[in-house]
Amino acid sequence: MTRNIPIRYLNEDSAFDAEVFHLFLNSERMKKLNDIDAHIDDCYTVILITKGSGTMDVDFHTVAMSEGELGIIAPGQVHSDICIEECEFWMLRMSPDMMDNDYRSQIDDYSLTGKPIQLTKDIKTMICDVMELLSRLIASMNGSQYMKGVVFNMLNVVLGIITPRIFSRQPQSRLRTTEITVKFKQMLPQFVRLQKRPSFYANQLCISEVYLNEAVKKTTGMTPSEWIGNAIILEAKRLLQLTSLTVKEIAHELGFDDHAYFSRLFKKHTAITPLEFRNKFLK
Repeated sequence: MTRNIPIRYLNEDSAFDAEVFHLFLNSERMKKLNDIDAHIDDCYTVILITKGSGTMDVDFHTVAMSEGELGIIAPGQVHSDICIEECEFWMLRMSPDMMDNDYRSQIDDYSLTGKPIQLTKDIKTMICDVMELLSRLIASMNGSQYMKGVVFNMLNVVLGIITPRIFSRQPQSRLRTTEITVKFKQMLPQFVRLQKRPSFYANQLCISEVYLNEAVKKTTGMTPSEWIGNAIILEAKRLLQLTSLTVKEIAHELGFDDHAYFSRLFKKHTAITPLEFRNKFLK
């Protein structure tokens, strides 16, 4: 382990702000992917299974995917244990800067659930065709940056096909309470290490704490305080699994002056101590 969470940077693998490839059984890229340890990315990753099935761990939850299903991993989400030997799939990695803001907001909302999106045969074929074209386009650019705008447009064609399927069962215009909840949840990774009071998030959203509580509770069944607590524990799990920081140092990183209190809070949420959690993943 290191003292920092391992980060995989898109620019280490691609000269552009995006890359797309079709992974086949026993291919070199597939073998490299299976060898990657737990880490976070600085980009968004879209995976579309075209044949077979597989699993991967995303933020300590095992996500199973099969043919015709699509999943998205957002920047900052820890993922590992990719078991994909028996399937083929398209993988698209893209910088947040290459995404239309509306699409990015919907993708961020979806990534909080981690549930695969089931596509119809026609939509699956359509996305595969666009992925193939995008792959050839990037490969033909030979390092030229003047075509970046074309790549941007093609990437957002893919997102334009995907995003209506994310919320296909919801009304076209989302309720105000839903919008507040989405914005609140999106703020948590950025602020939760230092800001643990719901009042801070209410102030950022220019609403009362009472209204924030009502909106989040109505939309998710959980209070803002419960979401904040879960976000803190998720950050703690990431640091325990992927760094060599001591429990005391992790408590300090997460804004706790009393590491004993942090340990009690962690055990309350997980039923095990921070060290027991770390040892479980080191076996």
